[in-house]
Amino acid sequence: MRPLFLRIENFKSYKDTQNEIDFSKIKVACIIGKNGNGKSSIAEAIAWALFGEFERLQTGKRGKVAETEYINSHRDYMQVEFEFELNKTIYKVVRRLDRKGKKYLSLFVRKADSLIPINEATYTQTQVKLQNILGIDFNVFLHSAYLSQKRTEDFLLSSPEDRREVLAKILNLSIYDRINELAKEKRKEIKVLLDVKNREIEEEHKILSEEESIKTLVADLEKKKATMEAELNGLRNELNALISKRSEIEQKLGLLSQKKNEMTEHQRKAEEIRYKIGTARKELLKIEEKLKEEDKITAMVKEYDGIKEKVELKRKDYETYLELKNKILLCERDIINKLEQKKIFEKNIEESNLQLNKETSEISKYEEEMKKVEIEISKVENELDKVKQYKQEQEKKREEIVKHEKLLEVVENKLKELASSYRLIEANQGRCPVCLRQINGQEEKEHIKSEIAAQGREFKQRRESLTKKLEILKKEFSELEEKIKLEELLRAREKKLHGMLENLKAKVGQKTQNIVNLQNSIAQITQSIKLCEDEVERLKEEMTNLKREISILNFDENYYTQLLQREKELEIYQRLFSELTVNKVKAENLKKEILGYQEQEKEILKKVEDLSQEIASLSSFAHDMMLERVKSDILSCESKIKNLQENLNSVLKELGILEQKLNQIEEAKEKLSRLESEIEEMKKKIEIYDIIIDITGPDGIKNEIIANTLPQIRDEANGLLKILTNGAFSIDFKTQRETASGKTIETLQIEISDANGTRNYELFSGGELFRINFAIRIALSKVLLKRAGASIRMLILDEGFGSQDEEGKDHIVECLNRIKDQFDTILVITHIEDLMDAFDQRIVVKKDMEGSKIFVV
Repeated sequence: MRPLFLRIENFKSYKDTQNEIDFSKIKVACIIGKNGNGKSSIAEAIAWALFGEFERLQTGKRGKVAETEYINSHRDYMQVEFEFELNKTIYKVVRRLDRKGKKYLSLFVRKADSLIPINEATYTQTQVKLQNILGIDFNVFLHSAYLSQKRTEDFLLSSPEDRREVLAKILNLSIYDRINELAKEKRKEIKVLLDVKNREIEEEHKILSEEESIKTLVADLEKKKATMEAELNGLRNELNALISKRSEIEQKLGLLSQKKNEMTEHQRKAEEIRYKIGTARKELLKIEEKLKEEDKITAMVKEYDGIKEKVELKRKDYETYLELKNKILLCERDIINKLEQKKIFEKNIEESNLQLNKETSEISKYEEEMKKVEIEISKVENELDKVKQYKQEQEKKREEIVKHEKLLEVVENKLKELASSYRLIEANQGRCPVCLRQINGQEEKEHIKSEIAAQGREFKQRRESLTKKLEILKKEFSELEEKIKLEELLRAREKKLHGMLENLKAKVGQKTQNIVNLQNSIAQITQSIKLCEDEVERLKEEMTNLKREISILNFDENYYTQLLQREKELEIYQRLFSELTVNKVKAENLKKEILGYQEQEKEILKKVEDLSQEIASLSSFAHDMMLERVKSDILSCESKIKNLQENLNSVLKELGILEQKLNQIEEAKEKLSRLESEIEEMKKKIEIYDIIIDITGPDGIKNEIIANTLPQIRDEANGLLKILTNGAFSIDFKTQRETASGKTIETLQIEISDANGTRNYELFSGGELFRINFAIRIALSKVLLKRAGASIRMLILDEGFGSQDEEGKDHIVECLNRIKDQFDTILVITHIEDLMDAFDQRIVVKKDMEGSKIFVV
């Protein structure tokens, strides 16, 4: 993998400016900057873009941290774009994370100048695809392409026994531990199942041992069943005969009961007819009494007809009289209504006048409030003009602050150069640090030193002056910032005042319209009062005319009322006269009905006599005692059948149970065969898991992999040490150690050989130890990539050069140059400025008030 382009946005101390690196022309470069400026964040950003994971290095322990902690504290998201070439294909990764934890991942392939998306359906699926393209996971990347001194120390500075475990973790051999544990669990599960199956076989053998005894019992029960079924059939035939006899007796008794019921019904009908005859005779007597009043009713009907004729003659005058009286009442009611309506209109005029005065007063009050609001608006606008001036002043202060910060940085750099020159005078043994000419004598040397000191004092004064000026500018900047903060409040106040002014204008307009409406309403009500007065006069005149018409009609209301009352009193005789004719007809009909009822009574009494004779004849053939005797015989027979059936059911039940057991015996035979096959299969599986447990155990494949990998690491490391130490050192690994008790244990000792012999790794220190560490970490990286089969031709070295002397640093640079052809890109992260000049390409990381920034030199 060759990196081509990196863009960091809101990642840790980086924001969204000066945050890009073009790697296309970088072969070997150092990433330089002060501690805390964000050098290592470049490597972390690449790792996060590729794998979406972080490693916490500050605590000295590996561990995942919440991704949102890496978002710049002044932003709501972070994003990294990383473009790289792998196997002649250019890929681009864009990974984004917002403050809420929402993740985004986009993957592209570059074709000419176009980017073609190759995302999968989900974030996780896209990450798996990216990891498959790279050919390594995050763990291998950390130990092969991105090497830090801390991760190397986890391996090298551990005890020999722990070192072996760390190497196993780096080689990702823990997978074999998981396979070993899983195989043990599976073996244990199968062993438990095997014990269960063996117990099941024992149970099945117990079932098979009962087969012969069960078959003998079945034969005996079959014989007993046949005897009981024959006896049961005989009893059932006897029962059927008794039931037939009972049915015949019950049929005759039913007919006897039916005849008795018929006779009772005819006797009831005869009694009912006798009652009807008595009722008809009573009603006939009542009608004959009414017919005796015929003469009186006829005289009263004649009087009723004469009065009704007089009423009809007076009816038209009566109707005219009532119509005139109703019209007078209506006129009186309308006059009262109009007078009430006039009072309401007068009250409305009074209320409208009061409201008119109130509206006029409120308009004056609103106009005064409008003048006050306009004055307040003018004051707020003046304050906003001042804020605008503050903003202009603040921008000037900002420019002065940036200018003074740059000057202060120049002064700081100059002081460092003077300090370095001062030290070089001593280090170069009397040579000028600028032109390298020989300094003649101690006096000239002291003179140059005094000049450097004088320049140093001058620049320190300038630094102090600039620092004070910068503090004053920042203070003034903060004061202006506080004043500018008032703008939002002033804007809100201005908006509120304009709203109040518009509201007051609307209220004045509304009140003016209310006054016009009230004036129009008063005019309309005044007109309505005039109309009411005119209507009252018209109604009074109409009522006078109606009274005059009643006087002319000369209708006697009392006489007409007496006629109506007498007519009502005589109406009952008109109804009684109509009933006379009806009662005559009823009397004739009742006489005929009585004769008919008497004939029906004779016929029914004849039928009752005939039924009595039939009942006497049936009673001699069937009686209740005979029926009871037959029923008793039926119950006795049914009881015998029930007892015999229960015994037969018991036999059948026993037969069913025995047949079920025979079926179970057959099933047991089949199950026994199946269980024997399953047990044989389980034993084979246990043998396989025993082999897996042995292979993945402490003396298995892990030891073989470590034993095969260590020679590769040793050969690669010795090749590098030959360059770093001019062939003075070589290393070897020992994987076993004999204890004091004579027992051999697995370990991982590093032995260093030089001209003085062979010593353990732990006995070295300083620059020698660093050279050895450096060689091992590069060798381990190359071996890991070779094992993974990945083409990650990028190497990042994070810190670790502080303990070297000048010659050692030269050897490191030489080593990097020797191995640079094995990598497409090598990045060295360091805070040591002395190493910067050893690299032709440099990536400088600086940090100011706006965050970290990247400069490619």
